[in-house]
Amino acid sequence: MIVRQGAFPPTVLIALAAVVVAAGCGKSTREQTTTEPRLGDSQALPGTPGAPTASPGEHAPVKPPVKAPARGPEHAVYSLVDNRLSAHLSRGGGLVVAAGSAGFAKYLRFANLMKGGKKPWELRQTEGEVKVARLTGKSGTVHVPLTAAQAASGKVRLRAFAKSDMTVSLKVNDGKDINGHLAAGWSTTELTVPAGQLKDGENALQLYMKASGVELAWLQVGGAPVGDDGGAAFYDPGQRALVLPDGGQMSWYVAVPDKARVTGDLADGSCTVRVLATAEDGATVDGALTGTGSAVDLSALAGKAVRLDLAGSGCPVTALSHAVLAVPGDAPAVKRGDPPRYVVFVIMDSLRADRVRTFNPRARPETPQFDKLAESSTLFMSNYVQGNESQVSHASMWTSNYLAKHRAIEMADHLPDKWVTIDEVAKQGGKFVAGASGNGYIRPARGFGSAWDRYSNHIEKGLGLKGGEIVEHGLSFVTPKKDQPWFLYLGLIDTHVTWRAKSPWMERYDGGYKGRFPTEFGDDGPTGFPKDLSEHEKDHVRALYDSNVSYQDDLIGQLIDKLKGWGVWDRTMLIITADHGDEQWEEGRVGHGGSVRETLVHVPLIVHYPPVFPAARVTEGTEGIDIVPTVADVLGVQADPEWQGMSLVGLANGAGGYPLLSVASQYENAHGGRIGHWKLKLIGTQSPKLYNLARDPDERTDLWGKPSAEIGARLLLDPMWLLRTWNVEWKKSQWGNAAAVTSRFAADLGE
Repeated sequence: MIVRQGAFPPTVLIALAAVVVAAGCGKSTREQTTTEPRLGDSQALPGTPGAPTASPGEHAPVKPPVKAPARGPEHAVYSLVDNRLSAHLSRGGGLVVAAGSAGFAKYLRFANLMKGGKKPWELRQTEGEVKVARLTGKSGTVHVPLTAAQAASGKVRLRAFAKSDMTVSLKVNDGKDINGHLAAGWSTTELTVPAGQLKDGENALQLYMKASGVELAWLQVGGAPVGDDGGAAFYDPGQRALVLPDGGQMSWYVAVPDKARVTGDLADGSCTVRVLATAEDGATVDGALTGTGSAVDLSALAGKAVRLDLAGSGCPVTALSHAVLAVPGDAPAVKRGDPPRYVVFVIMDSLRADRVRTFNPRARPETPQFDKLAESSTLFMSNYVQGNESQVSHASMWTSNYLAKHRAIEMADHLPDKWVTIDEVAKQGGKFVAGASGNGYIRPARGFGSAWDRYSNHIEKGLGLKGGEIVEHGLSFVTPKKDQPWFLYLGLIDTHVTWRAKSPWMERYDGGYKGRFPTEFGDDGPTGFPKDLSEHEKDHVRALYDSNVSYQDDLIGQLIDKLKGWGVWDRTMLIITADHGDEQWEEGRVGHGGSVRETLVHVPLIVHYPPVFPAARVTEGTEGIDIVPTVADVLGVQADPEWQGMSLVGLANGAGGYPLLSVASQYENAHGGRIGHWKLKLIGTQSPKLYNLARDPDERTDLWGKPSAEIGARLLLDPMWLLRTWNVEWKKSQWGNAAAVTSRFAADLGE
C-alpha cells in the first residue's frame, strides 16, 4: 500500500507525515482516532499536492550511512521492492492483512469463475479516502499464515465500514462462531478466539456479516493493537523504498538461488534492518543490513524455500531501497545471432517429460536423438502446459493465452480470429507456412490458424497416422520451397492413445509378452479403456507407450538428417514439445484430462538454434504460452499485446537466476503450480494439496498442513493466488512471472 494523499484517513496521514519527518530528526509522533474526518490541505503528507513544503534539513539523515566494502560484480535476480505485494506485514508482533492493498489477493480463495464461481471480495475499492476490500455477499474467508506466537494470542482485530450497526461472526478453522459488533460507519472490533483454535501455520478466518457490502480496511491477528490505519503502509514511492516502522516487519516466501545474498541501501546510518531467513528444513541465517551496499549471505540455504523476514530498528521508520536477492557476477548478456531462415515446430502428443532421458535420466525409453540434440540445444527442464488435454493446451500454445482468457474449453469451441496465432507469426516473419497433424482437433476450421499456405489434418483427410507418415507429408509441403524461408508444424500422435507397439523397441522393453494386449492398448472400445488390468498387464502397456517414445525419437533423427541433406540444418530452429502427458495408473487413472499431476502437465521443451539458444538446461519454470512470443522474438516479429506468455530467449541465455512459477489448469476446476521442487494443487476453495517433488516425485504424500511444509506451501500460495486473481489481465512480458514480478505489476495496480 503506497503512502499517498487519499490513501488513508487524514489522521493517519498526520501520523505518517509526523513519522516520516521524525525519521529525519530522531523523533517520533503517534496519533490515533476513531473517526474519519475529511482531508484538509494542511494535513497532507509532505511532497503531496497541497502539502506544506518541507526543507531539506527535515529529511536529512541523523547519521550519514556507511558504505560497505565492494564485493565485486553482482546482479539482482529478485527484487523485494518490486515484489512488495507478495510480502506479509507484521506490526507489533501481529500479522496485519492490508485488505485495501492488491496484495490482499494472496489471502483469498475462489472457485471456477467459468462455471459460476464468484470472488467473495472486490479488491482495490475505496470508502471515502480509505482503500478497502468489499464483501460481494455476506461472508468471506481470509486465509492467513501465523507464527506460534501470533496464534497463541487468541486475538483477531478488524477495521471495517458498515452501513448500519450489525453483528459480525468469526469462525476460525471451522470452529464455533465468535460474535462481535460493528457500528455504523467505521469501527474497530476485537474478537477473542478460544485457546487452540488458531494454530501455527495456515488458518482460515471466515467472516459473516448481517448484510452484504461490508468493507474491510485491515485485519490483525496477534500482537499489540495497531492504530486505525493498521500500520499498513509499506512502500514510499518517492524513495522507491520499503517502509519498516520500528517493531514492524515484512516477510517474503522465496526460493533461494545458488550463492544468493540479500542486499539493500539505508540512507540513514542510524537505521538497521535485521534479516532472518528460515528455510523449509529449519535451518536459519541471521544478519543485518546497515548503511549502503551491505549484504547478508544466504548461500547456506541455496535450493530451499525460505521465509525471509526483514525488520526495521534504530529509527521510527526505516526506508530500505534497492532491496534485492543478488548473485555474484555480471548480468548475463543475451546472445542474438541472425534469425533462423527455417523453423520446425514439433508437438509430440501425450509425451511425458519423465519418459525422456534428457529430462529424467532414469527413464526406460532409449532416446539417442534427444540425447544428441541436448548437447547443442536449450532444454527447459520445468515446462508446464496450461491444460491437461489437447484442446486447452493447444489453444494456449497457439494463442499464448491462459484458459481463463481464451476460454476454449470444449472440443466444439472455435478459437476467435482476434487471437494472433503461431502460423500468423511465421507469416509475418516472411515464411511459407505449412503444417501436418495427426490430432483431429487441430485444424484451421476450428480456429487453429488462418495463415497456412498448406495444411493437412490427417484424421480429417483420412491419411496415415504414424509419425513417419505425418513427417513425410509435412516435408512434402516445404520440399518445393526448400530454398525459400519456411515454417513447418508437425503434430505427432504416436505417444497418444491408442498405443501401438513399435519395433524394435517393444521387443527390448517387454519381449515375449503373451496376454490381452500384445500389440496395442487404447480407449476406442465401447466402454473406453479396458478395466481390471493386472500389474503385469499395466507394465506391458507402459512398455507399449515407451516404444512410441523411442519411435518418435528416431523420427527426429531422420528429420534432422533430411534437413542436413538439404543443407539447411544450420539455419533451422527446431522446437520440440508436447501438449500434455498421460497418467498410467499412478493414481488409478489412465489417459489424460483427469488431474494436474506431473505425468500430465510437465512436458519436454527443447529449442535448437545455436545462434540464439546455447547448450543449456534452464531450471526456471516455463510454460507452453511462452512458445509463440519466443518464435516472434527470434523472427523479429512484434509481440501481440494480447499475449500472456513471454519470450524465452533471455532465460536461455542466463538472464533469469530465480526459480519461476509454472502453472497448469484442469478446466479451471483445479490448478497445479510448481516452483523448484515444490508442487501445489489448488482445488477452488477446498484445502490445497502439497508435494515435495525432490522426495516424492510420484506425488503420493500430501504435505498440506504439515509444519515441515508450511514455508513450501506459502512459496506457491502467494504467487498462484496473485496470478489467479488477475489471470485474464496478466502479461508476463509486462508483469513478469507471478513468482518474481517486475516493477510494473504493483505500479499498474496503483501501488
